[in-house]
Amino acid sequence: MALGRHSDFNRLWFGQTVSNFGDKISLLALPTLAVVVLDGGALEVGVLGALRFLPFLLLAPIAGLVADRVSRRTVMIVADLGRFLALATIPLAFALDSVTMTHIFIVAGITGCLTTFFEVSYQSWLPQLIGTENLIEGNTKLQISRSVAEAVGAGAGGALIQLLGAARAITADAFTFLISLIALLVIRHRDVRERTEERKASAKAEMKEGMKTLFGNPVLRGLFTANVVVNLGAAMGDAILIVYAYKELNLSPGQVGAAFAVMSVFVIVGAVLSEVVSKSLSVGRLLVITAVVLGAGYILVPTGGAVGGFVGLIVVQAIIGFVSPMFDIHVLSLVQGVTPNEQMGRVSGTALSAVYGALSLGYFAGGALGEAIGLTGGLAVAGAVTIVGGLTLLTGPVAKIKEMPGGDDTAEEGSPASDEAKVTA
Repeated sequence: MALGRHSDFNRLWFGQTVSNFGDKISLLALPTLAVVVLDGGALEVGVLGALRFLPFLLLAPIAGLVADRVSRRTVMIVADLGRFLALATIPLAFALDSVTMTHIFIVAGITGCLTTFFEVSYQSWLPQLIGTENLIEGNTKLQISRSVAEAVGAGAGGALIQLLGAARAITADAFTFLISLIALLVIRHRDVRERTEERKASAKAEMKEGMKTLFGNPVLRGLFTANVVVNLGAAMGDAILIVYAYKELNLSPGQVGAAFAVMSVFVIVGAVLSEVVSKSLSVGRLLVITAVVLGAGYILVPTGGAVGGFVGLIVVQAIIGFVSPMFDIHVLSLVQGVTPNEQMGRVSGTALSAVYGALSLGYFAGGALGEAIGLTGGLAVAGAVTIVGGLTLLTGPVAKIKEMPGGDDTAEEGSPASDEAKVTA
């Protein structure tokens, strides 16, 4: 079934595209409000940043349990409504001259928590909505929207803040969640899950069942391990990269911005070509290759900078941008494709908690490494960790997978991955 004619998916896609752009507004507007209006500093901005990651780290497993117990669409609707109301309080308080730093922290924390519940339910619901055979196409289109928002949203958000002020600009983000909510309300598809007369299993038992599925299935276990290690290494590299550009390459803010803009463009290109490339290489090989190339990109940053300076950095950034979405899209699609629907929330929640934990640890470790062994050495370690993450896939069945579950030949005949896909897809 072509997703171009899938009206329910297109409604979800539209809502997510709009809210992705709104996210970029608040990502810039909240710190701007804290610094410019309330005279905050680095500590306040750091707290706002932490409030984006901590809810995933702490609440994602619980959000997964909720997603497996109640309607996932309902959870998403409630999350969108809550985010709309929370963000709308800021321009209202600003108009009444009563906005405070505590208020901003509370709103950031609430939206972070609700985003955790939304994302876990959304990732768990998508396979039901479009079918496992369409997961790569669906995740690719959604990734393209996120990538375009990354490339364009920050600039558009900055212009909106300049025009309206930070507090009023947040109103625009609040209304994007209202648009997403309306898009969800008009989707006709409903959760279809086996319903038991009475849930006898406790929350602890159900969480344990989800963990058993995640770590007992060799495909899911391999994807989990690789994804956590790759994200750890990539976060380490990202923490050092911008410092390297300024201190070692002596680039201007305009040049650094241009290099990251090029990376954003290639993220879009990588997402667009993701499905085509996977058909040429096979899904398993694509995951290994993209992780290795991503790690090599961080290692090559000093070489590219030394040889070409600004141009060399752009080339390396283009490589990093090109392979990153391909890895992310196919990891997510495979997890969704092989996980039993009734456990999708718990598996996604546990995985997201670990991935965001790896990101948090990676940014901290990258900064510490850069200080301890130097920026060049830190980039080398970050790249090596990322490569190791990709190579772990060679020790299990994931590297042998040819196509997504639902295809005619998911994996090599007789391999564990093939058996798992046939059983769980």
